Amino acid sequence: MRRFWHIFEYLALFAINGVMLWFFRGYLNLLIAVMMVLFLLYSLISVHIALPYLTAEIEVPEGYVEKNTPFHVKIRLTNRCILPFVQAQIKLRVGNIFLEEMAEQEVSLPVKPLDTTEVILPLRSEYAGNIEITAFRLILCDLLFMHPLGRDISETGNIGVLPGRGVEKEYPLNDYSVGMREVSESRMAGSDFSDVSQVREYIPGDAMKDIHWKLSAKKEELMVKERLRMSSRKIMVVFALAGGEGHFVPEDADTAADRLYGLGLFYLQRRVPISLCYYSRRFHEIREELAESEAEWRDAVLRAFYAQAGDGGVEAGFQNINPGQGYLLLDKSGVTEKSG
Repeated sequence: MRRFWHIFEYLALFAINGVMLWFFRGYLNLLIAVMMVLFLLYSLISVHIALPYLTAEIEVPEGYVEKNTPFHVKIRLTNRCILPFVQAQIKLRVGNIFLEEMAEQEVSLPVKPLDTTEVILPLRSEYAGNIEITAFRLILCDLLFMHPLGRDISETGNIGVLPGRGVEKEYPLNDYSVGMREVSESRMAGSDFSDVSQVREYIPGDAMKDIHWKLSAKKEELMVKERLRMSSRKIMVVFALAGGEGHFVPEDADTAADRLYGLGLFYLQRRVPISLCYYSRRFHEIREELAESEAEWRDAVLRAFYAQAGDGGVEAGFQNINPGQGYLLLDKSGVTEKSG
């Protein structure tokens, strides 16, 4: 609508100058008419020349942020052409891809010849997940705003949003949840006590067979043999958030994300590795992430958010891949022990 209004204004001015030229027969009005025609041609042609020389970039903070924490995203526009313009528009898609909630926004920036201009967008997410900012179209406005010209671009920035640590909850630490099947465990390297790397104090949930009885009697407290390979005793967690149609309420997804992150921290603080299994809606495959430290768990959860984890069909796929394996099912209703 604005474009047609600018065209109408320009034609009205040209018509008024034409009437004055007819009435006064003055060279000034003739010069103005010629200049208006030449300026119009320059305005229409220049956008075609300069548009290929414009590039857009998106800069997001490194690492991650916790939810409800403000952060800033830089949108940078570079003009490698000597021609001047008033402004360009960058169309963006911004949203939480974990929740599949995206919205379009438009940012206007001045276009300086042979220079770079940037604008800072303050953002904040009240939900955990992965914030994705994609610049998908660049529109250059001509000097008269009568002939904007655009082209498709693809510039994307992502930043993970972690749940807060919150209040720690208690989760099961029995042999069924922690241990793999005995037949599987006995075949894995590190199951024999000859592979002991160190001895440490007992932590609730440690298997009784790992207790160093002689040293415990000497120190008058329970001591545990820590083996080189801990992955033979790990918690298997299947993250199945969405329902049958693959959709879920953002509040439910956020609650489940909080629960997932807290569950991993609970086990890792007790030196129990955790394996996360989920179906990636982005990559269309079942993925498994093993974490043996809080940093590894944080990265695994962030990767799961980016991969759009949570499809409800993952449980059946997990059971087919791991027949008879016990696991914890984490969905929007809570954490449930499964016997496999």
